[in-house]
Amino acid sequence: MKKLKIIITILLCLVFVLPLVVSCGKDDSKTNNNNPTAAGDNLDAAEPAEEKDPDMPNLPASDMGGKIFTFLCMGTDGDPWIGDIVREELLGDPINDAAYNRQMKIEQTYNVKLKQVDGGDYDQVVNSYRTSILAADGSYDAAITRCANFISLLTGNYLIDFKELSNIDIDKPYWNKNFYETMSIMGRHYAADGDLSTKRLECAWIMAFNKDIIRENGFESPYDLVKSGQWTYDKMHEMARSAAKDLNGDGKMILEDDMWGLNYTGDTIMGIINGCGVKIAELNSEGIPELTIGSAVNVEKMLRIYTDMRDHTYSIDTLFSEKGGVTGLGDVDIFADKRCLFLACATHNISYNENTNNKQSLRTMDVTFGIIPYPKWDVAQSDYLPHTAGHYHPILTVPQTNSDLDNTGIILEALAYEGMKNISPIFYENLLKTRTTRDEESAEMIDFIFGNLSYDVGNMFNFGEILGTFGYNMSTSLKSNIVSTIEKNEGKWQKAIDNMIAEIEKNS
Repeated sequence: MKKLKIIITILLCLVFVLPLVVSCGKDDSKTNNNNPTAAGDNLDAAEPAEEKDPDMPNLPASDMGGKIFTFLCMGTDGDPWIGDIVREELLGDPINDAAYNRQMKIEQTYNVKLKQVDGGDYDQVVNSYRTSILAADGSYDAAITRCANFISLLTGNYLIDFKELSNIDIDKPYWNKNFYETMSIMGRHYAADGDLSTKRLECAWIMAFNKDIIRENGFESPYDLVKSGQWTYDKMHEMARSAAKDLNGDGKMILEDDMWGLNYTGDTIMGIINGCGVKIAELNSEGIPELTIGSAVNVEKMLRIYTDMRDHTYSIDTLFSEKGGVTGLGDVDIFADKRCLFLACATHNISYNENTNNKQSLRTMDVTFGIIPYPKWDVAQSDYLPHTAGHYHPILTVPQTNSDLDNTGIILEALAYEGMKNISPIFYENLLKTRTTRDEESAEMIDFIFGNLSYDVGNMFNFGEILGTFGYNMSTSLKSNIVSTIEKNEGKWQKAIDNMIAEIEKNS
């Protein structure tokens, strides 16, 4: 018994002594190196250092002395269409307030004042930009315009190559590297896109579908079709034809009365075309755009697309229909009335815009819907190819009159980083997912769409107003005259490319 007591006493001593021995023998060198306070001075301060964000830009300190940094943006005073750089006050709106807080942080960090000038519509803002640059008045430090007007800024020595901005790291995730490379010409980068503005997130083509109509017709789940690789152009039209119904029994399909299988506007057809693997133009090995729209494969696909999409027994273009257009029923309105299976649209249709013909929005309508990418051509096509609406996609440029490129790079880099961290997630999660798509499967589809966006050089540059032919000004006769239309206009489109290349080479 005595021996047992001795053993127990020894064991208890070891319990208390061993932790002290281990503690004394522990190597604290890493903790001391990462903590400016010696371990013996303040034990409470010896906490692990916070891990640095790997995406944080490595920007130099800069006191800009109260400099006013001015952005020229599209839109009218008080109602900007593109620019959301500067916000006047906190309004309780998550996106507005996040942008305001970003602005305050950057202004305080760099002793700078950010200013936004809303320069009017598409042409007005570009004309103002060019006029300012030619006058060398230094009115603007950067501008956010749209892609379809971009080519007019390349036919003169108006813009800075982004490679001259030493404080911009285009490989960071808050810059859109794919867009940056697509918009380059002969290795020169006059345009960028990133998380400065959430408006770029409104430009992705999406397909909305009515879940109730899917269920009532016993159709396959569009989500499952996408995941299995079976969501094809033919499948979309097969389901659309089956869903269409002459509801009033008058023997003809009427926009405001009947059930439609597919509803779109003239410009969204470009999303269908691009999604099926057709591109208007592509960059060659020298970085020069080459027209590809007239290849045999592309022409064959477009003949099918224009024929099917203009079949008004089940598919309707609301922009050019008799009672549609800017003063009549919009594409979203028909979908909101629960009289359409598929709506080919873009992410800007998620929120109501009083400057469009939409009286409804996906966000506010009383429809149970889902979101998927536009279809691929057939099962042999390896990937879905979600694209953006090039004619109103925002584009960031820096004018030749900007002589403070070091600080310009700092401002743009900081804005893009803070936008990625604190603004885009609010737009993306709250508007696109939680408040709009209403289900996790649609959220998964949106993740896929934004993670795989592609860009058509011809679509983005709109050479010779080419989009007026194949996009928003699409005519009924085009479906049978595609070959002659291309032959008639190809010279004009090529001339626009040649003139752009000549101007860039002249001013290089």
